[in-house]
Amino acid sequence: MNDLGERNMKNTVDWPITGISVAAVFAFVACMAVRPEETLKAVNTLFDLTTAAMGTPILWFVFIGLIFCGFLAFSKYGNIRFGDGKPEYSLFSYIAMMICAALAATAVFYSFIEWSYYYAAPAFNMEAYSREAAEYALAYAFFHWGFSVQVIFVLTAVAMAYAVYVKKLPVLRVSAVCEAMMGNFKYRKAIGKVIDVITIFSIVGGLGVSLGLGVPLISAGVGKITGIEPSFAMNVIVALFIACLFGISSFVGIEKGMRKLSDYTIYLAILLIAFIFVAGPTEFILKLFTNSMGIMINNYVSMSLFTDPIGKSGFPEMNTIFLFTLALNYAALMGVFITKISKGRSIRELVLTCLCGISIGTWIMFAINSGYTMNAELTGDFILSAAENGQQGVFDSLSFLPGGNTVIPVVFTVISVGFLATSLDSAAFSLSASATKRLDAQGNTHPMFRLFWCLVLTAIPLSIMFSNAPFSALRTLCIFLSVPFLAIIVFMDIGLLRWLKQDNPAVSPAIR
Repeated sequence: MNDLGERNMKNTVDWPITGISVAAVFAFVACMAVRPEETLKAVNTLFDLTTAAMGTPILWFVFIGLIFCGFLAFSKYGNIRFGDGKPEYSLFSYIAMMICAALAATAVFYSFIEWSYYYAAPAFNMEAYSREAAEYALAYAFFHWGFSVQVIFVLTAVAMAYAVYVKKLPVLRVSAVCEAMMGNFKYRKAIGKVIDVITIFSIVGGLGVSLGLGVPLISAGVGKITGIEPSFAMNVIVALFIACLFGISSFVGIEKGMRKLSDYTIYLAILLIAFIFVAGPTEFILKLFTNSMGIMINNYVSMSLFTDPIGKSGFPEMNTIFLFTLALNYAALMGVFITKISKGRSIRELVLTCLCGISIGTWIMFAINSGYTMNAELTGDFILSAAENGQQGVFDSLSFLPGGNTVIPVVFTVISVGFLATSLDSAAFSLSASATKRLDAQGNTHPMFRLFWCLVLTAIPLSIMFSNAPFSALRTLCIFLSVPFLAIIVFMDIGLLRWLKQDNPAVSPAIR
């Protein structure tokens, strides 16, 4: 890198925030390595206290948030555009990048297996493994991966996009948006620094955990293809390969890197699920999708506000509240990334594309993949819920398809790699933006700084692997730290409403 590049990076990067955040993450990893049992017990206690105190408010926040998203999309403010000119990306690429950033390899894995969790431990005090539990299983997966999760991303992204493209904020930082909304408040800078650290810690830890789930899935695929038993060494090699892939993609930028990678990943995913739909139990999948969608729509309010105060099954805490807090953990990542790719879009386009685009794509993937594995279990062909290793079980279930032991494992492994790499690519950009003082003329961060975060995102899971520490502790702590985003998002959207009311009289109904 030349002297000018070094000066630019030195002048634009907030190194104190970067150093504090990275040091905090690795200090926690060290605690897990040295005192794993005590650390896991401590973070689990924090999580239990958090869900007990904040579980019900989180449910209400998500439920009311969907109503607010509808207001933003269909009110007079829906026409407001983020910047001048046409959108930078086609609608397909726009949706594809959102889906890949939001889902990673996590949803690819859970699209086959999550229904079995609700079949074995259903909501509403249903009998486990009953017909009713089976009928509600996919409906609950639809609910958990649909509008409710996207609401959190939308509420973050709209406020940030308005700040960047309409209020002309020169940075893509949650803290900067909040500081701008605080006006002349005396302690806004100090609060902003705290928000920066929480933001970076949550993104680094959360995506490190995504690698922790995705790497074993990809290793299982490699093992299925080559016949080599998955091992620690294979996991390390897979992690390094993923690091190289998303590192290159991140370095070359969104247009040349992630957009193409996400497009190809989505194309391949569409081909695979279409094949499973045609070669698998097509009629059952179609009926299950329709029936599950009807159950979810009919019970959306009940699912949204189910706390089980009488039965005390723990279902809301272990599933709904857990997944909502996990989405809060990704709020900053998705807010920054969606803002970056939404130039030229209107508020209405952003809201509806994120809510409907990601949800519909996810529902189709879950319906076909879950329909295939559920049918196999109900007919006795393959009992996925009894598999000792979930990742290996998914690949074993695919062996009943034509080419299930040859071509399908290769395709599925490549798709898993693509989803994981693009999600980590978006995380690297969001992290670099969260610690950048000023973006360049194209709204990008320094490529070497993005590469730095790629290295950090790789080092976290590798450190955990080599220290034999539990990934679950890092995930649980990140979820605990993500809860402050509930207050941050509420504050940003109150500030957004104030800005909209202040700015709206000065523009015409066809707002640009």
